[in-house]
Amino acid sequence: MAHFPTEFLDEVLARTDIVELIARHVQLKKSGNNFMGLCPFHHEKSPSFSVSADKQLFYCFGCGKGGGAFQFLTEHDGYSFPEAVEYLAEKAGLEVPQSLAPDSGDQEKRKRALALLEQGATLFARALMSQEGKAGLDYFHRRKLSQDIISKYRLGYALPGYGFLEKVLGRDARMQAQLEAVGLMFKGDRGYVDRFRARVMFPITDRRGQVVGFGGRILDQGEPKYLNSPETAYFHKSDLLYGFSEHRDEIRSRKLLVVVEGYMDVLAMAAHGLPVGLAPLGTAIGERQVREILRLHAEPVFCFDGDRAGKQASWRALERMLPVLSSDYGPRFLYLPEGEDPDSILQREGADAFVQRLEIEAKPVLDTWIQGLKNLAGSGVEGRARMAKKADAMLAVMQDDYLRQVWRQEAEKVTTLKLKAPEASPRKPHPISRVASLATPNQEKFLAALLQKPERIRPLLLDQNVFFLDDDGLNLVYTRVLELAATNTGVVQALLLEFPQEERIPLWASQSDISDEEYEKLELLMRERHLHRLCKKPGTLEEKTYRQEQWKKISEKLKKVGH
Repeated sequence: MAHFPTEFLDEVLARTDIVELIARHVQLKKSGNNFMGLCPFHHEKSPSFSVSADKQLFYCFGCGKGGGAFQFLTEHDGYSFPEAVEYLAEKAGLEVPQSLAPDSGDQEKRKRALALLEQGATLFARALMSQEGKAGLDYFHRRKLSQDIISKYRLGYALPGYGFLEKVLGRDARMQAQLEAVGLMFKGDRGYVDRFRARVMFPITDRRGQVVGFGGRILDQGEPKYLNSPETAYFHKSDLLYGFSEHRDEIRSRKLLVVVEGYMDVLAMAAHGLPVGLAPLGTAIGERQVREILRLHAEPVFCFDGDRAGKQASWRALERMLPVLSSDYGPRFLYLPEGEDPDSILQREGADAFVQRLEIEAKPVLDTWIQGLKNLAGSGVEGRARMAKKADAMLAVMQDDYLRQVWRQEAEKVTTLKLKAPEASPRKPHPISRVASLATPNQEKFLAALLQKPERIRPLLLDQNVFFLDDDGLNLVYTRVLELAATNTGVVQALLLEFPQEERIPLWASQSDISDEEYEKLELLMRERHLHRLCKKPGTLEEKTYRQEQWKKISEKLKKVGH
């Protein structure tokens, strides 16, 4: 993490409107002192995502995700921490101080690489609109893509032959090496050559909308039909989905997500007024991609081509989702008629008919699984045995015990065989309880009261016998709270940066306000607990007597305030 001066970070946050920042992606409505909306980190039907303009914090009471403006940009938009700081500083009109961080060189290298990929996308788009790119433009027009769609998705064309990029960007060895590093060139027998030639080009973006790679489709006969950028430091096929940054907000708004096989299916949907499609990058969908899909929408429809390859792709997607599937999700599968794909259906029937297919013909994932097992197993006694064996193997990777029981029961009905009942998998704790802790509710409430009103901290600094919490995790945070308050630093935001894994911090700061009267009781309880521990420690008779007297005084005060 870059070591930006604390004063600078405080200034950036002071000039940032977190409500405006988050409202770009989440529809927020005023609710009391806060704003509420549907959580962008997990799918939900009732709003549990809270944003506080006063505290400059967000927190989801459903999934436990929370933090400030920096955390939202890193967790939601995919920024690194230095990038998040630079982005918000620029918006606030602040000049970023020179960072002394050891990774500043890496940051500059990444910036140069992404700028080169962006330049490549611009060059391909420019080539598409040139006379030499007529073949590519004709292809997109034959596929019924309007100029608006071509421009919005920055479609392009890689000219035939070699040397297209060199002519514009230069032939020096350093530039060639950089183009190779970002996947636009490769070194062959003839030296450095363009990776993409005579192909229509599809820029692929990350969660922030930055170009990180390309997909290229050949126009004439040849192999491979589709060619993607190679794996680079910036491009990982298994992590990316085509259309994600462009369609994320629309998917949430329309409450509809359709997973299709390829780039053209995504674009065909968008061209028909349905910018809700996502596609893997020419390879079988992976578990990380499935997680991203389910986080974006709990009930996606996987709509693949009606041919053998489409059904195989659908089955692989189902297999990949089993480890992450739970009763909170309801994915469905739609098999299109033989020889059809979303593009052809949309061209012939239109958007309304396609949406109707999604609503009526898409089958629940359980039904799809049962039918898939039947197709794999075949008929007869042996087929039922093979089906049961395959079902056992697939159920073994499911983490949701209750969902697994239901699926096992359905498979047993079909096979008429008793499947194995694996031991219940360990329950995953709620995010808030990830940090092992013996803390009492009152201890956590006490810390919450301090974070909600940092002015309560200062009197504690004057106490010569500063008391500490007896939980290691809370004690570490509490000690830092006192140190930060002594230096007039923004306590909550500083804690979020220093303890990024402690997800209780935004919860403490965001939960219902603790009144001054209640805080007084909590402070007395903490003092009593501290003194009670001291009474048990060895010491002189005078020390023990003093501790006992102090403990009794605090106990009497507690009785007076009604505890």
